Amino acid sequence: MRNPSRHPVTVAVTLVLLGLVAVLAAACTGLQSPPGSTTTSGTSGTKPSSPFDPTTTAPPPGLAGPLLAYRAADEIGVVEGTSVIATASGAFTPSNDLLSTEDGRFVFARTVDNQLATIDVRNRRGATRQIPVGPALGTAGGSAIVWWEQPNRLMRLDLSDAAATPQVMQTVDLPPVPQAGDPRLIVARGGTAVLARVEGAPTPFGGPDTLYAVRGPGAPTSLGQADANSPVAVARLSPDGAALAYALYRATGDACGTAAVVQSDADGNQQTFDVAGADPTAGSRITKLWWPNEGAPKLSLTTWRCGQPQLDPPVVWQLAGQQIAQVSPPTSALQTAEVTPGQRALILPHSDGYTEPAGALVFEESARRIPIKDDVDAIAVIEPSP
Repeated sequence: MRNPSRHPVTVAVTLVLLGLVAVLAAACTGLQSPPGSTTTSGTSGTKPSSPFDPTTTAPPPGLAGPLLAYRAADEIGVVEGTSVIATASGAFTPSNDLLSTEDGRFVFARTVDNQLATIDVRNRRGATRQIPVGPALGTAGGSAIVWWEQPNRLMRLDLSDAAATPQVMQTVDLPPVPQAGDPRLIVARGGTAVLARVEGAPTPFGGPDTLYAVRGPGAPTSLGQADANSPVAVARLSPDGAALAYALYRATGDACGTAAVVQSDADGNQQTFDVAGADPTAGSRITKLWWPNEGAPKLSLTTWRCGQPQLDPPVVWQLAGQQIAQVSPPTSALQTAEVTPGQRALILPHSDGYTEPAGALVFEESARRIPIKDDVDAIAVIEPSP
């Protein structure tokens, strides 16, 4: 594997106070301030509920595992060990959507014509439901999924009920802003939904976005304007919905720019990790961002020389405390997933097209790599029932 060490990566950490003040529940520990930085905290005493207060959804009994879900160009599937045990056929494009419900019972994805493909993990049956869904799918506890419907509705569907129809989960009215664009859902998980909206005349690259967290029936909480001139397209919430991570891309031209990743915790603080080489002609972009069921967020980072073909494969990094660093051992992949100790799944980029958002899914154990499926753009681990 090649290691893009010739593009030096430096990290700058910036803490910003958001407009919400909260404390983490006992089960969720907030991020610590990095040395030499300052963090403004709220007043003592009782604090209002945060849009990132943690919740958990226990998986129901009867699920085998650990299993691996994947989304490929022609199907979604479930893998047990190195065998594909269930599929649902369809045409799928790469996206940032989640793949499995929070109880682990269903794998789901939207097709190119915005229909809903599902796999019931228990009976291993795949199906396509003739239900139009929005351009981004998230989860809402149990077997429920959510999407956004213009102008102001979060829609919900319970996949455990074959006869269920979409219902309005919540009406969300963002603050009125002149020249504001249409809101869009970028991620939903663990009881939190995050919306993005361009508020004002957009840049030539389509941004910047202002983000809002929606949690419960209260008013949405502004998370501030993203520090990028292009829209936020890659984001993840922690499994309990208590923290948010999202990628930034600061375009400097049609084919170049620099990447950053932001993490927001339940105290209302943000950490911005700027990923920028010292060479202004070096470009960087976060290809994929995922948040494992345990541990910190991970991402795949691509780097290139502006105006030249991308010669290096994406490399996996991880947010750890007050820094961002390559995972150990160094790994070139679009995405990884720890299935069991010593065993992991990887999406390996095609060597003749590092800019492609999909690659070959393989199962890795020790020095062995067993091919599973090609043209895969996303994977997710489904944990076994307790």
